[in-house]
Amino acid sequence: MPIRCLSIDDEPHARQGVKLALAPYKDFQLVDQFGSVDEVLNADISDIDIIFLDIEMPRKSGFAILNEWQGPLPLIVFVTAYDQYAIKAFEQQALDYVLKPIDENRFADVIDRARKHVLQNNESANTESLLKTIETLKEQISKTAKSISVKTDDGYVRLKVSQIIYIESVGDHVCIHVQDRQLITRQTLKYYIAELSEFGFYQVHKSYLANAQHVKQAIKLRFSDYKLVLSNGKNIRLSRRYNSVLSQLIA
Repeated sequence: MPIRCLSIDDEPHARQGVKLALAPYKDFQLVDQFGSVDEVLNADISDIDIIFLDIEMPRKSGFAILNEWQGPLPLIVFVTAYDQYAIKAFEQQALDYVLKPIDENRFADVIDRARKHVLQNNESANTESLLKTIETLKEQISKTAKSISVKTDDGYVRLKVSQIIYIESVGDHVCIHVQDRQLITRQTLKYYIAELSEFGFYQVHKSYLANAQHVKQAIKLRFSDYKLVLSNGKNIRLSRRYNSVLSQLIA
């Protein structure tokens, strides 16, 4: 019996991408493709094993199908263009995904897991449990999409919080470090500690506020201090006064 699949995406070229990616796998059958959640809910289809589901679509997001699908949910594979920081939310919630444009190696891994899931007759997570997981995922994704306005001497700059690597207090100013530049503002470090605490930022030193998403390594130093290696190659110090946050930084 073939493994029966649906593709749901409002972008025709994205649906075509899923179709082409599935073509080499002869035990997988693409039963149909739809451009919206409403289209698939109104269609006469049954016995679906896997749905390749886009999230960001007009009128209804892909998440809506999880509430409105009749009967047991098939295995869901999210097809997304979200950035690398939002993708961590998928991984933390153990949800499978592929990125647009589809990478063949990543897709092969997804196919392998899906095949094992179907052939072992595993039931998908019950709807209530999956919906709770999705709610957590949406909260995490909304945090990565959060942006702030930074006032500099040259005017205002809008930044996604996921772009901020760390914030440094320098005299009467604060320096916000992103991947390719630094922004100088007259706001205080204390202000950003309050503003960004719910978005995975932790004070690690009297002069530094670090984004946990960008901490790649923590190297122990003398006197219980640590050197934090960041995604831009820079190192900052975590002083022993703040080492209670260490587990959050390298989780």
